[in-house]
Amino acid sequence: MDKIKLIIADDNHDSVEILTYFIEQLPEFELIGTCHDGEQLVQEAMTKNPDLLLVDINMPHISGMDAIKECLKIKSDLKFIFITGYDEFAVKAFELSALDYIVKPIEKTRLYMALERAKKSIQLQSKHMEKSQQKLKRLPVKFNSSTYYVPIDDIIFIEKSGKKCLIFTQSRTYETYENISEMYMYLDPTIFSQTHRSYIVNLQKISHITPKNETYLVYFLDFDEYAHISKLKIQEVQKQIHALMEH
Repeated sequence: MDKIKLIIADDNHDSVEILTYFIEQLPEFELIGTCHDGEQLVQEAMTKNPDLLLVDINMPHISGMDAIKECLKIKSDLKFIFITGYDEFAVKAFELSALDYIVKPIEKTRLYMALERAKKSIQLQSKHMEKSQQKLKRLPVKFNSSTYYVPIDDIIFIEKSGKKCLIFTQSRTYETYENISEMYMYLDPTIFSQTHRSYIVNLQKISHITPKNETYLVYFLDFDEYAHISKLKIQEVQKQIHALMEH
C-alpha cells in the first residue's frame, strides 16, 4: 500500500512541531500539509486529497469541528482524528465518526495508538474499494421502488441537484437519492473525478474545459449538458487528464 497522506490542522505552533516530529518517525505516513485555521484546512483537504486529518477543534475562522463537516461534504469517507485541549467535545466528535479523540498534552504512545487504528481503517477501506471497482461493471442506483443498473462506461457525469443525484449517459438520465460521495467510492478514481462537491466527471469523455467567473465549465463529446470544476480542484483534474493521456 502507498504511504498514508496526512494533514495536520492546529493553530498552536508547538503542537504542530510535536506532531510533525512524531509522524516523521513513522515511515508508513507522509505529512503533506500543515494548517493553522479551519478555512485553510478545508482548502488543503480539497486540493491535496489526504487520507487522514489530525485536527484541533478550537481554531480561528472556522472551528475544527465545522471544518470537518465541510470536508465530509466533499469526501464522505475521509478519516480524521481530533487532537484538542478540551474533552467536552468528545461526544460531538464521535457523532461525526472521528476515529479517535486525543486530549492534549500530546503523548507519543497515545498518538501512535490512534495512528495505528487509522492505518488499519484506511487499509481496510482501500481493499474494499479495490474489490468494488474490480467487480463492478454497472452502478446499482435506487429510485422510487426500482433499482437501475447503469453501465459505468456509459456514465458521462453525475450531478447533485437538491436532494437527488442525476446520472447522465448518452441514452438517458437516471435519478436517484443516493449520496454522491458514496457513489464515487464505487468508481475508478483514475477515470472518474469528483471535480466539485456536486459533480463527478468521467475524464475520458471530456472534450474541453472553459473558465467562467469563479468556476470552470466541463464540456463533453457529442453531449449538450455540462458540469463544473471548482477552482480548488482544477489542477488536480488536469493532472488526472494528462495521466490518462499518457496511458
